[in-house]
Amino acid sequence: MALSSDARLGLAMRFKVVVDGIDLGGWESCHGLSVDFKPKGVKEGGENGYVHWLPDRLEYPAIKLTRAMTSNDAGHVQSWLSSKVGNYSGGTAQITLFDAWGGAVHTWSLRNVFPKSWAGPDMKAKGSEVATETLELVHEGFL
Repeated sequence: MALSSDARLGLAMRFKVVVDGIDLGGWESCHGLSVDFKPKGVKEGGENGYVHWLPDRLEYPAIKLTRAMTSNDAGHVQSWLSSKVGNYSGGTAQITLFDAWGGAVHTWSLRNVFPKSWAGPDMKAKGSEVATETLELVHEGFL
């Protein structure tokens, strides 16, 4: 299949995450952007028994974001997490994928977003690894 000349491909390493209007900075990876429709098969009786597929509950896995810690971005995440302590109302998030020229290819809007967990770096005096943080977000869908 040939691409049209105006097609701009999304690059997996170019994306941005904004939660409740707060730009959480750049991330190395984003996992879990999916939906499972969980259809149920109901068998029809008889000789030519067909299976009819009926919708069931949609399932959205947690979004897992990972990145190297930076002095600029870590503060935004901690500030947003602090705002959620004792505040059980979910917010909104946008994950935007960009092309090579910085143009938006697509934005997924997540509803009723709430932090599931945050994990900071494992630190050790003899280590030489880059310090990373992981943020997991639960949500009620993007469709």
